[in-house]
Amino acid sequence: MSCLFCRSYYAYSKIEKEDPKEMQHRRAHFLIYKSLKKSDSLSQPTWLKVKISKLKIKIGGKLNKMRKSILLIFSSTKVVAFKQFISQLRHLFKSRHAMVTLPPKFT
Repeated sequence: MSCLFCRSYYAYSKIEKEDPKEMQHRRAHFLIYKSLKKSDSLSQPTWLKVKISKLKIKIGGKLNKMRKSILLIFSSTKVVAFKQFISQLRHLFKSRHAMVTLPPKFT
């Protein structure tokens, strides 16, 4: 009986050679256990986080829409201003040409 306790507590014990299929089976069990443990540890997002993320998406969409509309307004304003400027130049040149063709009053 005392011989059982003469071995140290952390001593290695010799094990028989395992069958390769058995080793693979044990490894598969371990990997399955590990993946199940990992999936259990992941917590589900709270309803508040879901609400906030949906709100962020909504706000982002509205900001993008507003930015595009502002760009469209500025581009159309540029076109309108350019057209007005060209028409004023044409009017100026036409009126100047008309002024040159008038006969002098004091001759």
